[in-house]
Amino acid sequence: MHHHVSPNCISYQTMPRCKHTILLFCAICALIFPCCSKRKATTAVPAPDSPGEFVTDSFSYTSKNEHGSCEVYMDYPRQDGSPIANAVTDFIRSTLFENGSTLASSDPAVMTREYCIQTLDKMGKTLEQMGIRHVHEDDAPEEGTELRMIYQSEHAVTYEVYRYSYLTNGAHGEYAEYGVTFRRIDGKRMGNIIRETDPSLHALLREGLRQYFDVDTDEELQRICTVDISEPPLPTFPPYLTGSGVRFHYSIYDVCDFDDGDPSFTIPYSRIAPYLTGEAKALTDPR
Repeated sequence: MHHHVSPNCISYQTMPRCKHTILLFCAICALIFPCCSKRKATTAVPAPDSPGEFVTDSFSYTSKNEHGSCEVYMDYPRQDGSPIANAVTDFIRSTLFENGSTLASSDPAVMTREYCIQTLDKMGKTLEQMGIRHVHEDDAPEEGTELRMIYQSEHAVTYEVYRYSYLTNGAHGEYAEYGVTFRRIDGKRMGNIIRETDPSLHALLREGLRQYFDVDTDEELQRICTVDISEPPLPTFPPYLTGSGVRFHYSIYDVCDFDDGDPSFTIPYSRIAPYLTGEAKALTDPR
């Protein structure tokens, strides 16, 4: 759920804790037959003066067998030979497949199908190692991955990744959500775009966390967080560029317990600019 605020305010979004339920629902919709679909991506609009349009097509695949269910969605770049298309393709491949995967095809339909095949096979082997021969449909393992392009400009392209995995026996699943920004001219994957923190940046991070948790004071925030909020850490995954500013997305346990979620918020460029690295400043549009 996105909250509309003035340009100089930090914005935040509440991340549904039931995303795994959505994944399961989508998997159940394909109870017997795997389903593959393709459509033109509409997740981002290129800047009018961009050096050639970065175009993606959306592919999704859902599969289910006796071991569990699997779902994958990705915005896949058109293969035009550009550095950014090559970089994003490599990123998608490395995200979906473990090192050493023998998959040679760059066909996105083959990639999505093979991801589910390998995932379900791994589920079966894990269940066998656990001595579990049968799982009830209501408690079956499930896994899903989404790779969505959320932003592009003349200088940068950003993807967001959501991954969820649930095994069985009623334990809560594991999930991660993060973003990755690429430099468009050469496809470089940007790492940390924030310079070394100082007290004034700490204040911005506390403001974002207070807004996310809907509390008014640092005292209230400290009762929720498991870290010293006088010097909030940066997220495990580096912040990334979006259309409205730099998004900070904390992973589970970065700053709070599992039940309190994975806080995220976006700091407008006008406020975060002094803390950006030189490379990151070069990728942001004048604001």
